[in-house]
Amino acid sequence: MSNPVRAAALRPFGTPSRRYWYAITALGIVVLAGVVAWIVQLVFGMGVAGYNDQAFWGIYIADVITFIGVSYGGAVVSAILRLTGADWRAPLTRLAEGTAVVTVLVGTALIIPHLGRPERVWELLTQPNFAAPVFWDFIAVMTYTAASLVFFLLPLVPDMAILHGEGPHRLGRFRAGLYRVLSRGWVGNPVQRRVLNRSLGLVSIMIIPLAVSVHSVLSWAFTLTNRPWWNESIWAPYFVVAALYSGVALVILVVASFRRGYHLEAFITPRHFVRLGMLLVTFSATYLYMTFADLLPGAYIGEPDTLAVFHELLLGRLAVWFWLFVIVGGVLPIVIMALPWTRNVWGIVTAAALVVPAMWLKRMLMVVAPATFDNMTGTFGDFRITWVGVAMTLAAAAAVPLLLMLLFRVVPLLSIDEIEEIDAANGTIRKAESGQKVDGNGRMARSVGIVVLLVGLMGGAAVGAAAPAQADTTSDTASIALTGVEATGLVRLTATLTDPDGRPMSQGDVEFLTTTSALGERLLPLGTIATDTTGVAVLTLGGDSDHLYRPSEAGPQEFFAHYTPSMGEQPITDSVTVNVTVGQSAYHPAEPKPFVTMGKVTVIAIFTIVAAIWLTLTVQVVKVRRVCTDAQLNQDTQGSEGGKVISG
Repeated sequence: MSNPVRAAALRPFGTPSRRYWYAITALGIVVLAGVVAWIVQLVFGMGVAGYNDQAFWGIYIADVITFIGVSYGGAVVSAILRLTGADWRAPLTRLAEGTAVVTVLVGTALIIPHLGRPERVWELLTQPNFAAPVFWDFIAVMTYTAASLVFFLLPLVPDMAILHGEGPHRLGRFRAGLYRVLSRGWVGNPVQRRVLNRSLGLVSIMIIPLAVSVHSVLSWAFTLTNRPWWNESIWAPYFVVAALYSGVALVILVVASFRRGYHLEAFITPRHFVRLGMLLVTFSATYLYMTFADLLPGAYIGEPDTLAVFHELLLGRLAVWFWLFVIVGGVLPIVIMALPWTRNVWGIVTAAALVVPAMWLKRMLMVVAPATFDNMTGTFGDFRITWVGVAMTLAAAAAVPLLLMLLFRVVPLLSIDEIEEIDAANGTIRKAESGQKVDGNGRMARSVGIVVLLVGLMGGAAVGAAAPAQADTTSDTASIALTGVEATGLVRLTATLTDPDGRPMSQGDVEFLTTTSALGERLLPLGTIATDTTGVAVLTLGGDSDHLYRPSEAGPQEFFAHYTPSMGEQPITDSVTVNVTVGQSAYHPAEPKPFVTMGKVTVIAIFTIVAAIWLTLTVQVVKVRRVCTDAQLNQDTQGSEGGKVISG
């Protein structure tokens, strides 16, 4: 085969080398170990993966976010470059789109061990809960997966026709039969190309908002949960940028691996890596900015629960891992791209290799810190990483290169038709450019690096220096006295706050609590009341809409009053026991939600949009097949008429 592009695309179809089989075997063993770990989890429960009453989410949800997220890098980048007409994308598109398909399939599969009860997964469809984010996660991921498959498969039609026309004997029996069926009727005439290009353009437009919606919905699974740090409005775009950042990094690693393994230096040059590196550093700078934009408001306002999580993250037991992510996953990639002597293939691959695990680490921190925080006691539980969770995570990571290696044993590695079409339009002849000096815009890269480093340092200093907003308190040796009485079924608690001289303290926040045995012995917050000018704070249980709690059982019940003079000090506490004579059930039917009607309309609207997307994807596939079928019928008709002329 004289054409260099077609010859390069066929290289994975040859007899595999010994190193290929070593790699397949090693990756297969890792995947098999993950399957064994999952079986162990099915037998012994989620506890073997580190889950417990103190940590309801852990490593699996971080894996789901990571693997579904990295799929966006290939699909969205390829779609954007296609829409903007960037010619240099052509050698990368097949690898990028294949990576998108494989990673979204792996990420979707990880949802099953995360749910813990695989035999009930089908109930997502048979008994859907439209108010649950996990249902919309399922809908969004399935729709995005379908779009990714269409986006990957449509450009294969002309490539399969080209390779099958060159000689089926070069493909092997299985591939020759597959290519003949899928590309039947493709002759590359103007009508077929026009229909294919329009279909790819439309799918490119669709896949960008689809990718954004999927990771937005994933973020809402967190933000709709009452946990400190999770319910942040910035998390949807934060998740999207994280997905693009880690996705571009994975595309760089995949492209570099296949370039080296199949000697594609003549097609994938250092310039491709520099351009991908520019995308990587752009997302790195954006993600660092959004990280500190996410942390700064909560750190400044200083709500106790959020502040406790941020302290754990920035200065506590998780601080080493957080700052490791900032340096390795944020700063170093920018430095590598800013320095001319590291702005090359190996430098950019090194940066990408740092970003992928660093972004997984960041997802783990975002999950574990709030998930282990006890809202009632203000303390942290413990999530332990076990061999089961590690084995399944490594199995998912190994499944990506394993599936890619197997995938490109079936489909061509390069987008042959696209490369040849662009080369013909530009009048270029390909040469090996592996030793060519990279002509990147060095000044711009250095400027971007310096600016982002300064912003990062300023943001870090601001987080460390920001003093939480607190009530004005002047004494750390105040005293508090609590009394309580029950009258007509209502418990009235009165706390009196005085300074060391016995004078009443006004505007002091007194927190009232009681004991509960739910989920173990602990204190249950009842509410916080500010003292008046006489130093008195009164809380009547069931007395107003903000304090609806009433004792559920009759008998002695202990109540507490806490006052914290200033941040970081131990609270001053007093307690009282009240003999409750009237108990009331803790259950109260929920009032109708104000947006119930709007919610129903929204569900119908979303399902309509999803149905329209699926219908549009189906129509694009049908249109491409139709023009192929029409061309095949014309060929058959012409062949039949030619045979009649000869026989006549």
